Amino acid sequence: MTPDVVTLIIGVVMVIGVIGAVVPALPDLVMMWVAGLVYGVVVGWGAWGPWLFGLMTLAALGGLVAEVWVSSAGARLGGASGWAILGGLVMGLIGLVFFSVVGALVGLLAGTFLAEYLRLRDARQAGRSAVGMALGCGASVGVKLGLAVVMAAAWGAWVVLK
Repeated sequence: MTPDVVTLIIGVVMVIGVIGAVVPALPDLVMMWVAGLVYGVVVGWGAWGPWLFGLMTLAALGGLVAEVWVSSAGARLGGASGWAILGGLVMGLIGLVFFSVVGALVGLLAGTFLAEYLRLRDARQAGRSAVGMALGCGASVGVKLGLAVVMAAAWGAWVVLK
C-alpha cells in the first residue's frame, strides 16, 4: 500500500471519527488515535509527527475523561448523589453490553433515576437527577466533538508539515 493510499484511508477514518463524536453508534476518539498511530508507523513520523500525535493523545484522553466527568457534572447539577451517578454508569454499561448504544443511554438515565429514587424516595428529585445526567451527556457530546475536530486538525497539519 502506498503512503498516499494510507493517507486517504486515515483521512476517511478521521472524518468517521468526527461524525462518531456526535453519532453514538460510530467509533470516535479512540479510533482516531489508533489511526494516527497507524499513520505514524506506516507513513512515518516526520519532524512534527510526534508532537502532533502527542496533541492527539491529550485530546483523546481528555475526551475519555470528559465523557464521564461532564455527564456526572450534569447529574450533580441536577442534584444526583454519587451513588446515583454510579448506578447510572453501571446500568449504562449493562445496557451497552446487552442492547447497544440505545440501551446504554436508557440504562444510564434509568440507573440514575432508580438509584436516586431508592435513596430519597422522591420521584421528582430522581427525575431532576436523570434530566441533569441527560443534559450532562449532551454537553459531553459537544466536548468530544470539539476534541475530535482538534485531533483531525492535528493529523491534517501532520500530513501537510511532514
